[in-house]
Amino acid sequence: MIRKQFNMPSAVKNELIQKLLANRISRDELDVLRAEIDEIDLANIIQQIYDLNIEQVRKLAALAPVMSWVDKLKNSRRNHLFVKKVKANFRKHIAKKNGLKNRVIVVEGDSWFNYPVLLSDVIDWISMEENMAVYSVASGGDWLLNMISAKKYVEHLSTLQPDVFIISGGGNDLVGNNRIAAMVTHLADSNEFEHSEFAQYLFKTASRPLNGQQLADFKDGAKFISKDFYALLGFFQLQYYFLINGILNSGKNEPATSKFPGIQIITQGYDYAIPNDQRWVGLNPFKWYRTFARTFLGHGSWLKTPLQLRGIYDSGDQRKIVFAMIFLFNEMMIDIGRIFKERLGENRVFHIDSRDSVGENGWTDELHPLPAHFKETSQAFIQCINNPDKTGDAVIRVTDLNKENKP
Repeated sequence: MIRKQFNMPSAVKNELIQKLLANRISRDELDVLRAEIDEIDLANIIQQIYDLNIEQVRKLAALAPVMSWVDKLKNSRRNHLFVKKVKANFRKHIAKKNGLKNRVIVVEGDSWFNYPVLLSDVIDWISMEENMAVYSVASGGDWLLNMISAKKYVEHLSTLQPDVFIISGGGNDLVGNNRIAAMVTHLADSNEFEHSEFAQYLFKTASRPLNGQQLADFKDGAKFISKDFYALLGFFQLQYYFLINGILNSGKNEPATSKFPGIQIITQGYDYAIPNDQRWVGLNPFKWYRTFARTFLGHGSWLKTPLQLRGIYDSGDQRKIVFAMIFLFNEMMIDIGRIFKERLGENRVFHIDSRDSVGENGWTDELHPLPAHFKETSQAFIQCINNPDKTGDAVIRVTDLNKENKP
């Protein structure tokens, strides 16, 4: 449901925000709130979810100086190549021999788009495509909160007028600074999933139904998840809606002439990460980065340790919790595409679904795939960029591409 903006009284808006935070907001109420939300409201909500004032939240979300330096170094190299490619008559958009046209792309995101070591991540692989020039402001470890408040992407959208905008965010908001521990209960007695009309809707309208074992795992995992996760899930959609609406509709809540006509927006939602604090993984010289990442880059501290701190020690329970969270996060992102298709009458917001693509042994560390799996995910982005009219429901599933590419 898309509602016209009507300058909702502050008392009514605050009441809806309190319902969101208590996990008692209805679908219709969430639709109304989404259309009325502004940046001040977003700051207010995150403070209440995290039980901190805005300065404390920003301090938690801030990038460490070393991480910021590494991110800038990688982006500098990427963006130097971008400028070099664009200056060589790239923007003439001359069709290639294979029928593909050149595409200028702006990227905002986290470590799936800017992994902080010498490792080829999703954007590195996309940048290797001859018909794609990629300008990146992505930062490993960045929070969606920072991306929206800093608005670095806005400046580059205006100056570069890209064909495509790609974004990845939300993972660090959930797992940074042990925050996932605040989203669960060790008693496995939560019934908050049943109270969350939004989560129930996402589950019932899932883009791909769960199989028998997955369904059992989801239900078991949901028993540990508290109301704060569902509040954060709704908050994520409010943030993404605010960001994307600002690009497609200049921030207005009726279809309008965008500053970026025809721009394609692509989101991604991570795979089912595995809580794991194993440090040593062997001496294979070709996978040195795996040992490095698991020794120096926080391996275990994002998922396993916070869940243990909360009193959840069973590895099976830990995996089920993360499974349920990642499932709902992806379905929330897919729902955003539906919202804008309903408004605009066409697919403009696409989602890359990486679920089930990495597998048991495909992880560099707790949250990031090995380069080969980053490459597989990048192929989904590349297909979506080159053939947006052939995506059907605007969702590209990495596992489907893997099946197609098998001999």
